Amino acid sequence: MFKLRYLLIGFILGLIVAWLWLTDETPNQPARPSASPMPRPAAAKAKDPLTEIDGIGPTYERALNALGILTFAQLAAQSPDALAANLAARVTAERIRREKWIEQAKQRAK
Repeated sequence: MFKLRYLLIGFILGLIVAWLWLTDETPNQPARPSASPMPRPAAAKAKDPLTEIDGIGPTYERALNALGILTFAQLAAQSPDALAANLAARVTAERIRREKWIEQAKQRAK
């Protein structure tokens, strides 16, 4: 019974030390500068609403944005075949041609 008491006290002390060690803020990390936030990339500021193009809804817009296509000019520079092959959302090159995504993007990019 005497050994069990020491074992229990040691276990509780170990839990307390582990808790203090895990919740302790690490002083080795440099402090973040709070005066100026990190600047956003220029591409994020120039994002066009691709849903204005007939046939592109929110799902296709998110898939295009995931590919790095954020503007009408970037979409206008794509080929329907390459675009259909790279999009995560299911779309065929024939649909892109039929709905004239590239042509609409070229008109809006001007």
